[in-house]
This record gives sequence, structure tokens and C-alpha cells, in this order.
Amino acid sequence: MSSLVDSRDLMPPSRKRARRASADAPSAASIELVGGLAEKPSAIAKFRDGRLTDVEVVAADGTAFHAHALCITSGSEYFERLLAGERWADTAGRPLSLPEVPKQGLAACLEFIYTGSCAVADEAELIVVLQAAAYLQIPPLVDAAAKAMSAHLSATTALAFWAVADRQGLSQLAADAVSAAARHFEQIAASPAWLSAPAEMVHVLVASDRLKVADEEAVYSAAVKWLHAQAPPPAEDDALALLRLVRFPLLSREFVQETVHNEPLLRTFAGMQMLNHSLLGALHGDSARRRMGFEKLYIVGGYDGSGPLATFFRYDSMANVWEAMAPMSTARDDLAAAVVDGKLYVMGGHGTDYESLSSVERYDPAKNAWEAVAPTSTARYCSAAAVVDGKLYVMGGYDDQNDAHSSVERYDPAKNAWEAVAPMSTARRDLDAAVVDGKLYVMGGSDADGGLSSVERYDPAKNAWEAVTPMSTARYASAAAVVDGKLYVMGGHDGQHPLSSVERYDPAKNAWEAAAPMSMARCALAAAVSDGKLYVMGGSGGLSLLSSVEQYNPAKDEWVTMASMALITERSCFCAVSM
Repeated sequence: MSSLVDSRDLMPPSRKRARRASADAPSAASIELVGGLAEKPSAIAKFRDGRLTDVEVVAADGTAFHAHALCITSGSEYFERLLAGERWADTAGRPLSLPEVPKQGLAACLEFIYTGSCAVADEAELIVVLQAAAYLQIPPLVDAAAKAMSAHLSATTALAFWAVADRQGLSQLAADAVSAAARHFEQIAASPAWLSAPAEMVHVLVASDRLKVADEEAVYSAAVKWLHAQAPPPAEDDALALLRLVRFPLLSREFVQETVHNEPLLRTFAGMQMLNHSLLGALHGDSARRRMGFEKLYIVGGYDGSGPLATFFRYDSMANVWEAMAPMSTARDDLAAAVVDGKLYVMGGHGTDYESLSSVERYDPAKNAWEAVAPTSTARYCSAAAVVDGKLYVMGGYDDQNDAHSSVERYDPAKNAWEAVAPMSTARRDLDAAVVDGKLYVMGGSDADGGLSSVERYDPAKNAWEAVTPMSTARYASAAAVVDGKLYVMGGHDGQHPLSSVERYDPAKNAWEAAAPMSMARCALAAAVSDGKLYVMGGSGGLSLLSSVEQYNPAKDEWVTMASMALITERSCFCAVSM
């Protein structure tokens, strides 16, 4: 009989909560641009004092700058062509008028040519400097300004920076601006700047999979708002070309009936034709594909070394940061969690006095609020939860006597009621559960004799369990998730030490195979899937709690490290979901 280690025994002593670091954003008051010629002290002094200058350069407002032809031709391709050879004799002694270049832009360009750097006051002046550098053909300054723009992208700068990038052919800056605009789409769409946004940018954003939006209604409303603000109004074909990018099958029935059907742009014959096609004829095409912004990762509850947690956080995969959401009403670790109809349910676990809990809470992301629902009939912790056909299942775990359960309960949200269903054939605690093709799988866990490798599958239509091929490794306190129809089980404990190994199950073959291992061994971890990628986070490494997060790409069979939870706290015995 193997030595069974309870997941709580794997937790380290109480650890001090990591402080939230304050990441200072770059200061717009002093944006340093570097990358020019090496300093030439004597020339710089002469330039600033106006000594020995032989050329006068005049900005758009008439401001004159005295410079040295040798210096400015070495730093600007425009000046080199203008002053080279015979042209120098023709222009000698006469001012060089630059009506296309504002004073601030010309001053910055000359400073950069002489010193290799220049200071820019703010983001608006940064645009002026980049345009001046492009006009005067100073590639190092164009590059420095473009990089500074990428670093200062925000909801207020994304549209303007994209317009500049598009005009100047700066593909990387343009791509960065689109990503920033997608990340801040709802804020941008609510601003006055949206009404005058370039048509090309509007089309790119409305078509994007990467929009961070609460729902598709926000995309539709932004597109219609922009169309109504254009003067003169766009041609019908052009307006419908934009609206065709909206994913109408993702709109709620109420929104379509109350808002979409009353939109004048869609009440023409062509508009109704386009709408009907989008709603009825393209349900399985791009118009029904969810945007990345719809699905987000959440972590809830757990153990931080000192006790159960009520905290609740959301991960923004586009920005690669964590943000706090409304906490649960009850602190709990060793809990179970699952999502039904876009709402998160958490069940059981340990309370602050390490009592077993039967209480259940439901989170509504639209309200960022929790409410109590019907409790389970049995208090349990270290159980597992999953959803089949809109019904919530919770199974296994410990009871108050620390015995493993085989019992299974099913919750109907419409009735707010639980009922018992067929029990598992094996009592399990610290188990995993996942759903593939409408069937519920439970894997591993432990019983009185130690860790389990066995796997069972539940058929709701038959209310019956059957054994399937076991895993190659007995493990408990692991994590499971489904990606592309394949079931993955990660990490856990084998009774001796935490595991980094990963196994993948193919239901069509009823067979397991090894996948790339995680970079760190971890048990009592959490896992979830977002945008086709698998995330594992936290847990215990055996001697300490972990805050690290890893992302698995099934197409490449490889793991990469993501933003740590360190600013939140190290934790184990928690849950992760996507919704």
C-alpha cells in the first residue's frame, strides 16, 4: 500500500502575501529618443550658439534655425539631396523653407542629428516628430519614434498612432496599434475619437477576433454609431460591408428584436437580405465564431499558506495581467467549480475553521456579483465538478469523517435543486473531472489505499458509469481540461512527490499518450482552457506554494511561461475556469 499524502500536508508554512508591485508607466513628459549619430561636442556648441553656420532652415510657422550643411546632410537624406553638388551653389545664402514641417518637429530633428537624441513633450508631439523625421528622411529617428509610440499605446492614442503608422508604412507600429485598439475597444468606441476614426481601421477592428468586448452587442453598437456619424453618409453597399463583419448569430434574441430590426440601415431590401443571411445562413461560419474577448480566465478561492481564500481574479490574456473581481461571500479552499450558461458555480470545500461546506455560490459576470443558490445535500471537499447538457455535476471528495465519496449529485439551474444520480464505481477524493462529447469522465484521485490511475465515464442518457482505459500514472491532486476534443491530465502527486508529467486521452481510440511535460512539477494546481490554449497555474511544488503560470499550445506540444500570479498570491487547492 502506497503512502497517501493529503494535499494539505503538501502546503508550506504560512507565507507573507506578496505585495502588489507598482509598475511605473513610461512618462509622457519626457520621452527620450535615441539612435542618431555620435555626439560631436564642438559642432553641437556651434549649432546652439549659431556660430559658423552656413545654412538657414525655416519651419512652417516661419521660425528659422541656423545649422551647418555638413552636419545636417550627414543626418538627413532629404537635406543631402537638397544641398548636394550643384544645388548647394544655387541655394547658398538663401533660407531653406520647409512649409510641411512644424517648428517642434524641425527642432527635434535637428537636435537628433547633432546629438543622437531628443526629448519629446508628450504623445501629440511624438506624432509631429515622427512625421517630420519621415519627411526629412531620418530613419534612426523614425525608428526611435515608432518604438516610443508602441510603448505609449493606450485607449487615447491607438487610433491616432495607427493613422500615422498607416500613412508612413510602419507595419509593426500599425499592428501594435490595432492590438491596443482591440484591447481597449469598448473605451475607444465610447469616445468622440471613434466617430472620426479612419474607415480602414474601423473595418479592421470590427472584423477582428481579438476584440476585448463584453458581448457582440458592443461591436454592433459601435459599428452603427460610426456609420451614423459619417458625413456624407456612406453608400449603402459600404455601410452593409461594415455591418456584415458583425457576428449577428452571437447577438441575443432580445437585442435583435428590439434594436437590430429597428435600425434604418437594415430596413432596406439589401439590409434585410444581409441580416437574414447572417442570422440564418452563416451559423457555422465566421459570423458565429466567438471573439477572443468573450472568453476570460478566472481563478477563485484556494489556500495561501495561512488559510482559505475568498478572493477572485480574472486574467486578461491580451494584456497578460491579472485583475481583482468581486470576492466570494465565503472563503473556501479544496472547492469545486464549473460554468453553466455563462455563470460560475463554486461548491463545497473547507471554510475558515476548516469545516466541510455544502454551500454553493453563483457568480454573474455581467453584474460582477455573487449570490447563494441551493446547497448540495452532502458537505464535501476535494471533490470535482463538471457540466453536461446544462446540468451541473459534483462528485467524490471527502466527507466530514475524511472518508472518500463515490456519490454524485446533479444540479438543475432552472429548478435550483440538486438530485442524486448513479454513484461512481470507485470512491475518489482529489479527483479530476472533464466532459468530452457529452460524456463525463473522472480520473485518478485517491482512496484509502493510495493514488488511483483508473478512469470512469458517465453516460447521462443511461445514468450509468463504465470503466475506460486507465492512465499510465496513478495521480491525485492533479488538474484536467479538454482541448480540441482531447482530455489532458496534468501534474498531481503520486504519493512520493509532485509530478510534471502530462497525459492526453483520445476518446476515439480509448487510449492515453504522453504529452510534453510542464516546466515545473506541481500538485493541487488548477487548469483551464482559453482561446484554444491550456493554462496551468499555482499549486504546490512540494516545499512551497507556486504562483507561476504556464500555457500549453497543443499544435506545437510545448509549454511557455505566462504572467505570474505572484502579485496576487501564491496559492493551491483553488479552481480555474474560462467564461
